[in-house]
Amino acid sequence: MSVKKRIMDYGKYFTEAAKRRQPNLIRTLTEIYMRNPESLFFAGGLPNASLFPFKEITITYSNGMKKTLVDKDLTSALQYGPTQGHIPLLKTMTEFQKKYHSPKYNDWDIHIVAGSMEGCSKMFSMLIEPGESAMVQSPTYTGVLNSILPMQPDFIPLEMDEEGILADEIERVCEEKIKNKKPLPKLLYVNPTGANPVGTVYSTERKRKIYELACRYDFIIIEDDAYFFLHFLEEQPKSFFSMDDQGRVVRLDSFSKFMSAGLRLGVVTGPKAFMDKLNLHKASTTLHPASLSQVLVCEVLANWSEDELDAHFKNIQKFYREKRDCMLKVIKKHFTGIAEWSEPKGGMFVWMKIKGMDDIYDLVIEKCAKQGVLVLPGHAFYADGTAPCSYIRLCYSQASEEDMEKGLSKIAAMIIEETSKTQCKINAA
Repeated sequence: MSVKKRIMDYGKYFTEAAKRRQPNLIRTLTEIYMRNPESLFFAGGLPNASLFPFKEITITYSNGMKKTLVDKDLTSALQYGPTQGHIPLLKTMTEFQKKYHSPKYNDWDIHIVAGSMEGCSKMFSMLIEPGESAMVQSPTYTGVLNSILPMQPDFIPLEMDEEGILADEIERVCEEKIKNKKPLPKLLYVNPTGANPVGTVYSTERKRKIYELACRYDFIIIEDDAYFFLHFLEEQPKSFFSMDDQGRVVRLDSFSKFMSAGLRLGVVTGPKAFMDKLNLHKASTTLHPASLSQVLVCEVLANWSEDELDAHFKNIQKFYREKRDCMLKVIKKHFTGIAEWSEPKGGMFVWMKIKGMDDIYDLVIEKCAKQGVLVLPGHAFYADGTAPCSYIRLCYSQASEEDMEKGLSKIAAMIIEETSKTQCKINAA
């Protein structure tokens, strides 16, 4: 397919605050120096690296590879860096995105961020004014809700089935806006692979329908895909970004699920106009992601072959598939008849509806927690966290089969006890 250059006017999407952001001149000049280290630099307040209390840092990777950071390499890992990201990592990740997504237009760019959640929250602040409409898959990750709701949007939750958000719902919402002569939604937030908390993987057909609607109704898709490589399908899912020939998808990736959560690194990929605004925002907040984290990740990606990286992804998928299957076996043993659930196609979670209980919150917080069993009530994944909810989310990423058996049998026993009490009250009445 021929490569297209985007032709969209992005000014209409940006908030007034985003439009008002100005370049940080110190950051600008510092980044010129980072790219031209032979320059005579008097412009920025870089601490003298000779005073950093580190002589060398040696890292041993899981495949036995070792890397020792000394001299200039150590300084690069400990000093301020470019706002957009560590230059070698930017180059590596640009090629990475080309390999996995084959962008259909030229004018795209990437930014390294302090975890994909930073990118997500900054995108929301860039796009949403109070009262403006935002469509969000529901249920959705609590961090996203806590980021978007304080901006006071016209929050539009969209239900999902086993293939993702219902495209008909998007069309209904947009047509209703047109009918009522109200502005169309600016954005759609999706978490398409191993959707947290339900474990859904959007089908390619559903993604195409949603993207077609984005083009028709002129909204931006925020593709938050932290679990892109943590799926249980035969083939790698196709991304919204790979379908985008108009420059209306902003993609968020994370290193947390396949490299390290504590390194706090993510990647934002999308139209250069968005990346330029993101650069201005970062330059006045986090300045840049942690240099040491970026160097460590860059070394892995630079030294692993494509086969080694693919083998790493397959190992992750195999590990979590086995964890999922183990938890489903224990769930079937203890929850048959008292709960409903579906098999996750990706991610780390099982989303379960408890029968006979309109609200699960008190059971989870007052009883389960006090007995040393911690699960998450479904309330955390809805905009109205005070409304009754009969869902719980179970995470299988770390628990052993023994712990699953011990913990889930306790939860099931408490549910049976609670529903029996409720039934007795009903009978007595």
